[in-house]
Amino acid sequence: MTRSEVIYSKYEGFEEQLAHCYFLLHERFITDPRLAKFWADAAMDELQHFSMLRFCRERGAMSDTAPESTTTRHIEDLLETVKGIASDPDVAIEEAFYASLLMESSELHDIYKQLIGRLEANHPMLYHAIHASLRAHHQAFSEGAAQFCKDPGFIEAFRNLGRSIS
Repeated sequence: MTRSEVIYSKYEGFEEQLAHCYFLLHERFITDPRLAKFWADAAMDELQHFSMLRFCRERGAMSDTAPESTTTRHIEDLLETVKGIASDPDVAIEEAFYASLLMESSELHDIYKQLIGRLEANHPMLYHAIHASLRAHHQAFSEGAAQFCKDPGFIEAFRNLGRSIS
């Protein structure tokens, strides 16, 4: 495997693991259909990110720039924290949103955009669809926090995150 392929595989794994965390939250809140659907939709978005990274790797449409190793370690650490929260069978709604905020506001989003960047030249419609999907993903978190969280801090944090997405 080339260095680029290793990087893509690692970040595919991050997206897949985050999807798994969101599926756990879906199961945790299964008795509230709207909240459970929110987490299932979020998980499906993360699986889409995983698939797009794999598509880039398999098609050789990989970025020449690599994320900093310290950034990758930071994302790994955050993901471990999120896994711990998501696997708690008694996790509260605000704790679940806190866990998602850790990842959604991390460098993972920027690195994902960087890693899919080569699609713009050869697959422009796909590239633009991915960006529209990212905006919708963050908008859904903003709306979800407004709908399900009682803490106005989470609502504002997700609104700010949604505004920062280009």
